[in-house]
Amino acid sequence: MQSLRRWVRRHERLRRLAGKLAGRVSQLRTRSLSVRERWSRAIPYESGFWDDWLATKAFGNEAEYEVRLDPKLRVDDPLLAERLDEFAGPEVAILDVGAGPLTTIGRTHPGKDLRIVAIDPLAADYDRILAKAGVTPPVRTIAGEGETLLEQFDPVSFDVAYSANALDHCYDPLSVISNMVEVVRPGGFVLLRHRRNEAEAKDYLGLHQWNFDIRDGRFVIWNRSSAQDVAEALSGKAKIRAHEDADEVVCVLLRSE
Repeated sequence: MQSLRRWVRRHERLRRLAGKLAGRVSQLRTRSLSVRERWSRAIPYESGFWDDWLATKAFGNEAEYEVRLDPKLRVDDPLLAERLDEFAGPEVAILDVGAGPLTTIGRTHPGKDLRIVAIDPLAADYDRILAKAGVTPPVRTIAGEGETLLEQFDPVSFDVAYSANALDHCYDPLSVISNMVEVVRPGGFVLLRHRRNEAEAKDYLGLHQWNFDIRDGRFVIWNRSSAQDVAEALSGKAKIRAHEDADEVVCVLLRSE
């Protein structure tokens, strides 16, 4: 067991080093490309990460691996759990945008029947990776892009739209957030949780093309070529409450009536 853990740690260190080197090379090769073109080229990096994650059981973190596969996992996000109790009816429809192969949203909550729809543009790759690992997910991720949500789902179809550490991977995160607001019902909300300035931390490797930050109390999305004030862009469409929590940016958007 000790030798296995040492191998996993060594494997992870080598993977990170290789990723950084690949990122530097990729930056030089793709400087003239659009964000959408860089996003398309980076897809193999993301698929490879999850292939390794499943093969090594979360790089040796078996507790995290088992949690993701638990069909009875309770909702443990405190903001989500608190707001679920505010819905009058027993059924709550939740959309997880950029869910990856295994959504992190808990499947159960006292007194509620949760209907979780998980989407990701790499769903077909994830199905292949899950089959290879012999894993059946509690919630199957289906194909879908945040940028085209309104082509896939009707407006006001969900009570909650959720995304964690995924929208910084998108080619147009502001449009994704706007679409997420559109698909929630009046009285519903959008909840976003993202590591602060992740693209900078990852040297813009792979799908990491955007940073989420709080500047002067404002929720801002930025990269090396542009910056967008989310509250300003969605003025009249949603009320935004954003704050920093350790190294994480947390944002709740309440759809305007």
